[in-house]
Parts: sequence; structure tokens; C-alpha cells
Amino acid sequence: MEKLTIPGSYRKPTHPPQTTTTSDDWFGIPYRPNEHCQVCKGAGFLHPRDGEKILYWRTVPCKAPGCLLDSVRGGKPPQVFENFAPVKGADQALKAAKSLAYGEATFAWLLMYGNTGCGKTHLAKAIAHVTRDRGIDVNMVLMADMLAMLREAMKDHQTDSMLRKFKDMAFLIIDDYGVEYGSDWESAKFDELITSRYATAKPTVLITNKDVADLPDRVRSRFQDTVMSRVVHNSAPDFRSKKS
Repeated sequence: MEKLTIPGSYRKPTHPPQTTTTSDDWFGIPYRPNEHCQVCKGAGFLHPRDGEKILYWRTVPCKAPGCLLDSVRGGKPPQVFENFAPVKGADQALKAAKSLAYGEATFAWLLMYGNTGCGKTHLAKAIAHVTRDRGIDVNMVLMADMLAMLREAMKDHQTDSMLRKFKDMAFLIIDDYGVEYGSDWESAKFDELITSRYATAKPTVLITNKDVADLPDRVRSRFQDTVMSRVVHNSAPDFRSKKS
């Protein structure tokens, strides 16, 4: 992977503001860096490196989620901590998500539950962004997609191999566990997965619309292990219903 360093000349533009519509130094243009970016520190650009040599003659836009390259591409903003609305009811979920993402948590497992539209998936994606920026291999998958991959692998008798990949992932986030799947085979495979990850203490996040009391006993008991796990309720209202 190409190594990068922050160009000093881009750290903070010194030109006076040219409009009254913005207070930042990018003059209201539609592409701008994230001033809180942990990669470029708000510079927006980076110098690539060739070994220990910094290529001062070349600059590249910051590719970190939510930073300059994302704003140039346009489209829907990435779901990161910086643009998560701190609404009432989501404070504990936000605190736990940040703690785990930034490596400050005393727990390795996180169960986040709450009603549809309260921001659980946004926080899960934010965890993935920060964790990846810290150099940790993180994978986020929908529960339905994971089960579909396991079923597809049956055609080539590779289900155990596919399940092993999920067991061995350094950091795994499973979203939308709120669907009732019903199949004994699916339940058994999921139980095998979390049993393995629990035994090896691999960081695992489970996002669900279910109430904790409605989770299968073996799932609930592992996430209620107060030494390794945390359970947080995001009780924020459905933010989607407030959009016009």
C-alpha cells in the first residue's frame, strides 16, 4: 500500500474568506476535506512516499471516508461519527461505538439494539471506518447476506471453509439480525460462528432490531458477559420519518 504524509503547505490555507456563507478556508466550493480526518488532519491532500523518501513533488487527495475524495465524488455522504446526529436516546450507543472503534474499550463484543431507523447501521459503519483507518482488517456484513453466502457455498461443499473465513476475521460486524430466519441449519451455523469468535475473543459487533429478551439464549448469554461484552440500547426515534 502506498505510504502517505501530510503536505505542510496544505495544513491550513491562510487566504482570507471570500464569501460570507462559510467560515472555513475552502470558500464554499462543493469539494472539501473533513477537518476532523484522522488521516490527513484536515489537510485534504497527502504526499505519497517511496520507502522512506517523501515525494514532495506529488500530492494526492485524501481517500479516507468522508474526506476530500469522497466529497469530489459526490453522492450520499459516508456514515461516519462526524455526521451522526447526537439525538436523545442514542448517547450510550454512540459512546460505546466510539470506544470500541478507537481501541479504548475494555470490551471486545458489542450488541446494539433498537427500533428501525434509530441510527444503528450508521454507527456500525462508523465503527468500520475508524477501525479500518487504524489498520485493522474489519468486515461488515448483513446477516441475510452472510447466510446466503453459506448456502451458496453448499453447492461446492465449501460451507465449512466459508464459515471458517467468518470465524477468523479479525473484526466482524453483523448487521440486521432482526429477521426471523427460522431454519435450524441457519441457527446452528450462526451459533457455531459466535461460539468460535467468543472462544477466541475476536472483536464482534451485532446489530439487531430485536429486544435482548427475544434473542436465543446462547446468543444473549455471550453478549451479556460483562467482562468481554457490552449491550447498549439505542432508543432514539426513527430519523427517517422526519425526513421530507
